[in-house]
Amino acid sequence: MRLVTPQQMKLLEDLSDKSGVSYTQLMERAGQQLSVFLLRQIRQKKDGKILFLCGNGNNGGDCFVAARLLSAQGVPVCVGLLCGIPKTILAYSMYKQLGDIPVVSSADQLKEAIRIADFVVDGVFGTGFHGTLRPEQAELFQLASSRFCIGVDIPSGGNAETGAVVPGTMRCRMTVTFGACKFGMVQYPLKSYCGEILVADIGIPETAYQQIDYPMAGITERMITGFLPSRRPDSHKGQFGKLLCVTGSEQMPGAAMMSGGAALRCGVGLMRVAAPRTVIAAMAARYPEPMYLPMETDEDGFVLSANADNLLEEAAKSTAVLIGCGLGQTEETKALVVRLLQEVTCPVILDADGINCVTGCIDMIREVKAPLILTPHPAEMARLLHCTVAAVQSARMEQAGSFARQYGVTLVLKGAGTIIATPEGAFVNSTGNSGMSKGGSGDVLAGMLASLIAQGIPPANAACLAVFLHGKAGDCAAERLSEQAMLPTDLIGELPGLFLRLERRRRGE
Repeated sequence: MRLVTPQQMKLLEDLSDKSGVSYTQLMERAGQQLSVFLLRQIRQKKDGKILFLCGNGNNGGDCFVAARLLSAQGVPVCVGLLCGIPKTILAYSMYKQLGDIPVVSSADQLKEAIRIADFVVDGVFGTGFHGTLRPEQAELFQLASSRFCIGVDIPSGGNAETGAVVPGTMRCRMTVTFGACKFGMVQYPLKSYCGEILVADIGIPETAYQQIDYPMAGITERMITGFLPSRRPDSHKGQFGKLLCVTGSEQMPGAAMMSGGAALRCGVGLMRVAAPRTVIAAMAARYPEPMYLPMETDEDGFVLSANADNLLEEAAKSTAVLIGCGLGQTEETKALVVRLLQEVTCPVILDADGINCVTGCIDMIREVKAPLILTPHPAEMARLLHCTVAAVQSARMEQAGSFARQYGVTLVLKGAGTIIATPEGAFVNSTGNSGMSKGGSGDVLAGMLASLIAQGIPPANAACLAVFLHGKAGDCAAERLSEQAMLPTDLIGELPGLFLRLERRRRGE
């Protein structure tokens, strides 16, 4: 599923017009696609009156086309003007073609039209909306949201670039969006206002999409199935990667256990866990499969930088190194992380305290020799950028994409609608739920990602695969145990079934 910003969508329309598919044709096709969808909804309910709530821009123009086409087929329709006569030449042209379709505009007329409508189509504000809603608009939107409301391109009041909403935003059961899904629609809170999202093809040429400077896409199960490596019947453990995990401390042994357990379940051939002896003792009792490398620690149980030589020796034999989960933040761990980043040559996955250990010297990652993958949650991202969490969350794609391009890394910005940003483009996840908002979920993801990268999957592909399956495991756990009661360790138990499903899908079963 393609994703675009409002600015990219404007560019696509302009490129389309220049290539021979005019703005008028795009609007006609948008209205035609909308009418087909609405007709299908009516037939499912056997009957229905449709009210089109329209603004004075091109979003309203799409509705005028649909209203005209549906009326010609005998569907009872009504058009409500919330912002007066259309202001754009194109929308006004479509408005003049409404013929004898009833048009209402006063507050009382609009309220009555909403009350008697079976379907309310929201075409008031499009992707360029900014500012706030007037009280009378918010009142009408609240009334319309109680009906079967269908959004046109985006629910009115939503920000198509960031996913923010203003008070009173229209709450839709379904949203028909044109050309490509808008990025803000897959971010919260706007995602919860969109309902089911349907993307309608309006004829934008493929050559136009190819000119987008920073392409984005939603992650799908079909996509990640192709990322899963095949396993030959005569293969051996050395062919499935060698992962070194520099994780854990006496105060946070669970982080090493969860990341390690998840890595094992994702198929890595060989894994060595470098951790304090107390962590190893606890972890080995549960997971006998890894090899273990005891680390020297300070009196508080955090590893010392003096372990660097041994770790670099092991890293030289590894295909990926995971650094951070439960490592802690001391001057010694910071020195250790910096040294490892400076000298390790295989891909490095930097998570949690691994990230926190370099926030004070972030520019050093420009000199890292190895492919680097960072997995911050919003607070860790804020520390990297020296800004607030609110600043990160208000512009997630902008912040993630800019960081990935500036430092030449793969960045996994966690949270609802996790973003995988690379210097070339970005992907957005749709799986997962609020039950995963518990300490330890990130450790599970880090282990999954490190395992897949160790097996030779390119970082961006591995990140998409790990993030999608991580969220899907959370959805399975929530269905089985509830969002309230599920634990991060439950995600690990869901992985075998998910991999089995992918393997069967790849075989065409």
